[in-house]
Amino acid sequence: MLKCLKQSLEIDIAYSVNSFIYVLKKLPILKDLITDDIYSSKNLKSIVGSIGIVLSLGRVILLKFAYFFAIFYLSYKLFPNTMIKSYFHIYFVLTIIGIFINNKLLNTSKKKYFSILLFQMDATKFFRANIFWNQITNLILNSIWILFFGNMINCPIFYSIVLILFTSFARLIGETLNIMFYKKYHYIWYSNTKYYFTILLILLGVASLPYWSIYISLKMISIITGITMILGSISLIYLLKVKDYKTMYQHLSQMTNVMDSKNDKDYLKQAMVAVTEKDKTIDSKKIQGKKGYDLFNTIFFERHKELLLRSARKYSMVLLGLYGVATYLVCTNTKYYSGVSGLLEYHLGYFVILLYFINRGAIITQAMFFNCDHAMLQYNFYREPDTIIGLFKKRLMTVSKVNLLPASVIGVGNVILLIITNHTNPVIWMTTLLFILLGSIFFSVHYLVIYYLLQPFNKDMEVKKMSYSIATLFTYILSYWMTKITMNSIYLSILGLLGASLYIWLGLVLVYKYAPKTFRLN
Repeated sequence: MLKCLKQSLEIDIAYSVNSFIYVLKKLPILKDLITDDIYSSKNLKSIVGSIGIVLSLGRVILLKFAYFFAIFYLSYKLFPNTMIKSYFHIYFVLTIIGIFINNKLLNTSKKKYFSILLFQMDATKFFRANIFWNQITNLILNSIWILFFGNMINCPIFYSIVLILFTSFARLIGETLNIMFYKKYHYIWYSNTKYYFTILLILLGVASLPYWSIYISLKMISIITGITMILGSISLIYLLKVKDYKTMYQHLSQMTNVMDSKNDKDYLKQAMVAVTEKDKTIDSKKIQGKKGYDLFNTIFFERHKELLLRSARKYSMVLLGLYGVATYLVCTNTKYYSGVSGLLEYHLGYFVILLYFINRGAIITQAMFFNCDHAMLQYNFYREPDTIIGLFKKRLMTVSKVNLLPASVIGVGNVILLIITNHTNPVIWMTTLLFILLGSIFFSVHYLVIYYLLQPFNKDMEVKKMSYSIATLFTYILSYWMTKITMNSIYLSILGLLGASLYIWLGLVLVYKYAPKTFRLN
């Protein structure tokens, strides 16, 4: 097993080094300095490889640190008087979430493809070596940061060790459940959005219980850890008895097509935008009397209606529930009354980040490309200016309607809360509602505009343009920055309406002028 682990690590390092060199060669500053000879030069390759390995190792360590620091910071800021209890509670629940969403043994990757399928390594030994390597690396990194932050909050070392043990054995349970689920249903469980989001939302709700002064006690965590160690040991025995890993991996690698994609979970992307057989049947009344772009667009969106509306409906239902809870709390508790009143009157910017997260613009453009544009763009007529602009208009209307569904819940919910909290000025009702609705339209336009102007995807739905990544990152930064603004809602709404209107107008002008040149296959 150790020999197999050594070989897989050598393959991983070699691939990482060559990938790092390839990236360096693509940089404008270095592309003329670095030639193909570097691949055969052992000394140069060793130097570049060492830099790449150090950066990769540093990235892993920093990501782990960021995770623990985020939990520490939340506990420190929100619950300073119950720091230890809140820190342990949040970390404990998030680790349980990790059981369901952070499984690595069935994830596909180029390293596994090379090792198992190309170099024909013993898949069972490779599988066991991966279990060993994942457990050791996670044990080391988790131990460092758990002990570090445990010391910062003056936590007894016994409880820090309890968390370390719980994390290690819980991971084994998670991997086992994932494999058992796959063996029964032939797909990885977290591609089932119904179960995935339900469990995720429930556990995130449990993680927020310290807000209501409810904690999972340290004693209870210790008891659960003892049970987890027993179940984890049984899980390890189960994992070591798995003999058909190669068969499972071959099936999963066919789904992901890993050799054509750098994204390990590409098939999950494709699953998100896939059309079921029942969706392909369209009611003839829906397309009666339609022609040209209108007919084409109607057929596309009718086929994808369930996909597009599914998450919008779910978000709307969740938001209705949250506003129902908020209304009850405001009516029964003066603490929440003043808090909600202040939020709606001076911190309307928080709803921008909410609109950012619930907007379906990104997934809709993926569906457009994967199920339509990547094939149609091969034809010259589809790249004609009239065709591009005509479809853009129809798509913009449909995308905006989809996103306005949850946005309307937010807008109306805010108006109801304003009325309950005695904000009797109709101007604040109207400006707040318009701010939310136009904000939703802003994101709809934004994602469609950058899709048409940058067209970032290749045939595997990989984002191949750095400019698109920068644009989406800037979108998040702008949305987050809005949460920092403290301003009367009427004034912020007016400024937001003007800014969003200007951007929408500018985006439409740019699409009309440049999309016929930029909307191309990569």
